[in-house]
Amino acid sequence: MFPLHNHNRLIQTKLILHFQRRRKRVLRLVNQFFSTSLIDVATLLGKNIRTVGLELSRGIASEMLIQEKVQTLYVSLSEIEGLKYDEQANAL
Repeated sequence: MFPLHNHNRLIQTKLILHFQRRRKRVLRLVNQFFSTSLIDVATLLGKNIRTVGLELSRGIASEMLIQEKVQTLYVSLSEIEGLKYDEQANAL
């Protein structure tokens, strides 16, 4: 019975080692997955932030251009003789 006990102990030790290695491998893969996913998310977020920034800059530039055109139109309208204030406002 003593040799059988040693044999069982050996099998048990091998199984423990096998599952420890497997656990380490699974944990390594999980860590790789999450670190890659976080990097992908951060990259995508950075791209989206840049896109939003560009769109915001375009919107601000467009708004500034509109304001300049309104100012130019206002000056031009004020130079027209006989044009009433409410007619100027309607034109703007």
